[in-house]
Amino acid sequence: MHIQLLIDTSAKYLAVGLSKNGKVIASTQYEAWQKQSELTIGEIDRLFKITNINPKDVTRIVVTNGPGSYTGIRIGLTIAKVYSTTRNIPLCLVSSLNMLSGARDKKIALIDARSKRAYVGIYQDGKPLIEDKVLTLEEIKQLINEYQDFEIVGDAHLLDKNKVEVDIIQQLEDLSSIIDDVENPHLAVPIYLKD
Repeated sequence: MHIQLLIDTSAKYLAVGLSKNGKVIASTQYEAWQKQSELTIGEIDRLFKITNINPKDVTRIVVTNGPGSYTGIRIGLTIAKVYSTTRNIPLCLVSSLNMLSGARDKKIALIDARSKRAYVGIYQDGKPLIEDKVLTLEEIKQLINEYQDFEIVGDAHLLDKNKVEVDIIQQLEDLSSIIDDVENPHLAVPIYLKD
């Protein structure tokens, strides 16, 4: 049996879930800006209880490692690393921008970096077409002219576009099949991208 614990605390949402043999069986996702440190462990514990899954049965951890909120990234990554190393199970790191883009179609993912800047990633079928970076909104507008047939996800409102809701846990589950585990969870580091 393959059971994954999926975690994202990299932005304003708290999203945790469990999947079994490639199918999400329980998840929660809600706005918890600056409260992830207080809520994440409790939500993970609640999912174990409602699914009757023993935490010892988890076979892999999937977590976003940024870019995004400095504190939020560290919360999710720390929980994942501790769980992975104490249980000696694989750890899979997913860029927050890749998570927003998912494993299908053509997407431009944006996360607000404040000061009229955003983290941006451009993905096709879960694979990056450019390296994730932080750019000004003006630079992003110029960049997306090259990718006009791509859907904008994440903080699309920064470019006066309609917001597209994303099922974070389903996106992580989908991506987990195409992203390799880190060789050494102790060396897993956050992606901040800011200067």
